[in-house]
Amino acid sequence: MDTTLREAAADLLLGRTCAGCGRPGPTVCPGCLEWSAAHGPRIVRPRPTPRGLPMTVASMPYTGPVRGLVHRYKEASAWGLGGLLGERLAWSVVTLLHRCVEDGIWRPGPVVLVPAPSRRMAVLRRGSDVTARLASGAAARIGPATGLPVVSVPLVRMRGRTADQAGLDAGEREANLSGSLVLTRRPVAGAVVVPVDDVITTGATLAEMARVLRQGGLRVLGAATVAATPRDPSVSESPGSARPAGGGPP
Repeated sequence: MDTTLREAAADLLLGRTCAGCGRPGPTVCPGCLEWSAAHGPRIVRPRPTPRGLPMTVASMPYTGPVRGLVHRYKEASAWGLGGLLGERLAWSVVTLLHRCVEDGIWRPGPVVLVPAPSRRMAVLRRGSDVTARLASGAAARIGPATGLPVVSVPLVRMRGRTADQAGLDAGEREANLSGSLVLTRRPVAGAVVVPVDDVITTGATLAEMARVLRQGGLRVLGAATVAATPRDPSVSESPGSARPAGGGPP
């Protein structure tokens, strides 16, 4: 079933309701759109923090309407939401880049976004690699907005079988993913890499991605996600401390 048919089927099954709040109306109602826009990028650091987790920026808390938006996008083939979510991911990445420039740890140059790999069965069930779609959409926005060469390349894939992460605690997620990822290719020479995902929960996926990429001789500048699960309010810096770039998404 192609993308258009999948979206049409989802509309028939779910009706025309807001993906964020479930009320009748457009796919994203004005209230949920305003709610999502009210949150800016922030540095997030889950506790306990997995070893090797790089500095990570998320644009929204994974709560309220954001949970519905992400779920509808991933599980109901609502690819039209990819524009909004990809925009927020791009905002996270650009904020990360600005932070690294201001901190003097990076001089602007080529950037490769590395989408978190999905399990094969999840891709087949959903009809698409949803994280790769988000990463591609974000890269397409960041390049024109910053003038930097930015691409999305799936440099990491899963090796063997892993359990579904849902329902696992931080330690179980870290153990589940340990040794499960492998580097598939090398990116453009001289580029830095930024692992990206839709949501950071315990940070286990991004930490393992960073480990594999570093082991392959690549420079991991940081990581970025659309949203972050609010696990402990004390471990996330305030929105201002991440110095959001440009006052809004690219």
